[in-house]
Amino acid sequence: MKAHLFSRGFALIALTGLLVLVSNTSAMACAACYGDTTGSKMGNAATVGIFAMVVIMFAMLGAVAAFGFHLAYRAKHPLPDYQELLSDDQAPPEPGIPPKPA
Repeated sequence: MKAHLFSRGFALIALTGLLVLVSNTSAMACAACYGDTTGSKMGNAATVGIFAMVVIMFAMLGAVAAFGFHLAYRAKHPLPDYQELLSDDQAPPEPGIPPKPA
């Protein structure tokens, strides 16, 4: 089993290397990658697109971090039990019956 997994991984690496060597076209990068974005519409659009992707990425990472901080805060400051929230003269609501106005 272990030899089978090793040979499968080796075959995948060898196939990837072969495809890279056989490929005779060079990689095409956008103008923003080369730093030439002066004046051309394509360069300006690429710059705006890259900036938008970076902003969206940081917004998503910030949302994940904020949710983590929220969970950490809730772990340190749990909500009180439901019975403690009810006053002495108030009973728990029964299903299907609207609460009486105070």
